[in-house]
Amino acid sequence: MLDGLDGALARRRRTRDAEDDPHSELGGFFDIVADFVVYGGTVLGVALGATAAYEAPWWPFMLVLLAYYLNGTVFLAFSSIAERTGRQIDDGRSLSFLGRIAEGTETIVVHSLWLILPWFAWQIAVVWAGFVLVSAAQRVVAAVRVLR
Repeated sequence: MLDGLDGALARRRRTRDAEDDPHSELGGFFDIVADFVVYGGTVLGVALGATAAYEAPWWPFMLVLLAYYLNGTVFLAFSSIAERTGRQIDDGRSLSFLGRIAEGTETIVVHSLWLILPWFAWQIAVVWAGFVLVSAAQRVVAAVRVLR
């Protein structure tokens, strides 16, 4: 939950403070790094627990990691190129963000469900991987439109 609130708090603080505050840019950098560490770590932890305790298959968790990898690559590549070419999306975030169906709130819900319902973890992972892959595809389409 704290991860979901930090960005909103930072954007609120940024509107009150100087626009060129270097700490907000550093905070944005650490935020996205922390997001990916937590996302990957949670998937790995749930996968290890579910496969050991409930004899769940491992491939759904690997599919989620692949989906996160693809989605993150599209997101970060767009943000970098958009910034360099002056086509960034200014929504108050540190990075140009192409929002889609699988974002922070949905990720928090899914990761919480894994911890609350570990015996259904692999089935949740299959569905979630699908959502994240669709989100990555949506971001590719949106990036093509913006960068074209």
